[in-house]
Amino acid sequence: MQARGVMSRATFEQLRGPAALILIVVAAVVLWPRGGAESASANPTPTPTVIVGIPGGEVFPSPTPTPRPTPIPTATPAATPAPTAAPTEPPTTPPADGFTAQVLVCRSISGSTCNDQVTTLPPSAGALTTLVLFTDAIAGDTLNTILSGPAGPQAGSPYALQGSGDGYFWSQFQAAGLPSGDYVVTATRNGVQVAVTGFRKVGR
Repeated sequence: MQARGVMSRATFEQLRGPAALILIVVAAVVLWPRGGAESASANPTPTPTVIVGIPGGEVFPSPTPTPRPTPIPTATPAATPAPTAAPTEPPTTPPADGFTAQVLVCRSISGSTCNDQVTTLPPSAGALTTLVLFTDAIAGDTLNTILSGPAGPQAGSPYALQGSGDGYFWSQFQAAGLPSGDYVVTATRNGVQVAVTGFRKVGR
């Protein structure tokens, strides 16, 4: 038992030296100042000056700030003067109406031409035509003729003019059965008498 104890102490003495050396080395490593890491932190590697765009490696250059344009002062428009009302002119007096008319009694007509103007109407006449020749008419004027005599007044059909100027108007009446006597034919314009003529009916 004593011999085993002696050998144990001898073995311990042999191992104590190397173990102490190992502990010293470990302590040196652990406690050694890390100057290299601090140096690396003090001098970082410069980063690129480009901005990485979409994934895949496409690179866009750094955007250059766009200078703001200096606003140009806008001239203030001058106030528009209120329009001055033009002096009101007195209403123009329309020129004097130069309308004139002539009425004829015809056996027939060719346009504005009276064929066989009637002053005496024979008993055999079946019809007669009144023809009004006029000047300076106004569009919209309404013309008519009225036959007056022993049988009483008979108005023709009124006609409204479609234009202005000179022209003619005609209307037809039945002559058969008219009693004999004197007849008056009156031309009217808008209901106002403008011309008159007459004829005589003889026999029956």
